[in-house]
Amino acid sequence: MPDHYAMGLRSRLTARSAQIKAAYLPFLGNLYLTGPARDEETTQPLNASLTNGGGDRRQHNNAPSWLRPFFSLRIQLTFAYALLLILMVAFAGLLLNQRVSTPYMMLVMLVLVVVGSALAYIVTSLLLRPLARVTDAAQAIAMGDLAQRERLPLRLPPQDEIDRLSGSVDAMVSRLEKAEELQRASQDRFHQFFSDASHQLRTPLTSIRGFTELLMRGAKDDPETSQRILKRMKNESERMTLLINDLLTLARLDDTHPMKLQYVDMIDMAIEGIEQTKSRANDERKIRLQLAYNDKLGVQADKERVKQLLFILLDNALKYGRPAPTGEITLKLDKQQGQVTVSVIDNGDGIPKEDLEHIFEAFYRGRHRSSANPTPVIGTGLGLTIASAIVRAHNGAISAHSEPGNTEFKVLLPCTD
Repeated sequence: MPDHYAMGLRSRLTARSAQIKAAYLPFLGNLYLTGPARDEETTQPLNASLTNGGGDRRQHNNAPSWLRPFFSLRIQLTFAYALLLILMVAFAGLLLNQRVSTPYMMLVMLVLVVVGSALAYIVTSLLLRPLARVTDAAQAIAMGDLAQRERLPLRLPPQDEIDRLSGSVDAMVSRLEKAEELQRASQDRFHQFFSDASHQLRTPLTSIRGFTELLMRGAKDDPETSQRILKRMKNESERMTLLINDLLTLARLDDTHPMKLQYVDMIDMAIEGIEQTKSRANDERKIRLQLAYNDKLGVQADKERVKQLLFILLDNALKYGRPAPTGEITLKLDKQQGQVTVSVIDNGDGIPKEDLEHIFEAFYRGRHRSSANPTPVIGTGLGLTIASAIVRAHNGAISAHSEPGNTEFKVLLPCTD
């Protein structure tokens, strides 16, 4: 595979991974790791790579270490309750100042303040226990352990702010898990595609190398043999060129690649496609156009891509359909629920059920081909993959239905007429 294409595939995968991370990192903010038992913060935020890039407008905590324990919500609430208790005891002391001796009153007030502060600390700790569970679970999730979502105190329906906070964190984790699954699936598809493409390119290169060695060993001295070898080398190089062009087409059909959208008359495109198919057919099989809708059928699309789509579907029918004199290929146009339907139908042997669910995968060739047509079909195995990518790029849908004697590929595209 050419280096520039391989690098292009890697850059697209890296960009997709960066998009996933950028979509979910903002939810984390400037989180700091704390232990479950001690309120000790680390000096490095979890998203340091994000904040070090510049443009961070958040205020950083530069307080001395001995003052940080007092930032705990538990300590702050305890101080608030203790202050309220001191004020109440002081007020009561002023009222009782004339009836009770001062030393005795001071002792009672001190005991009340100490006991009240201890009770306030205990009650505050009990009230903040659910929040501590949410904090511990969120910190574990921020470090990558998404399974810790089970520690979130969820109650349905939500009964207080803690329940709503837990629900929000749980929803965020669900989105992160989905993003990770999408990223893993994308990486798996990329690795499989890269492996298959390398294998497909290695085959013609190996053949060309073998033919070259034959010529070097003396086959060039025999004009007939050398001409046969050169013809085989030409065929293999054309096969490799076709494969590379298909790979580049798939790369250009990426979501970020703009298309030249314009008004396209699907009837004119269908007529042109039928004429080209008839010129490529090597027999007299029936190839016809069927119009089920009597008005204009226009779409906003890339004209060259639509032409390529029809070429792929009709060429597929030529390769796998029944030959003349009983063979038939029908290109049917219709309009249903605001969408143009393009159907390519042939009466060939059909696609086995085991193959039907894989036919849009890259480099997939039928594993259960009918014994009635054992002749290998020339192609790269990317035709239907490209057709599917073209349809998706136009916000359409493509499907296939097959049974012996009837195979139909149906394309749905948004209609503008």
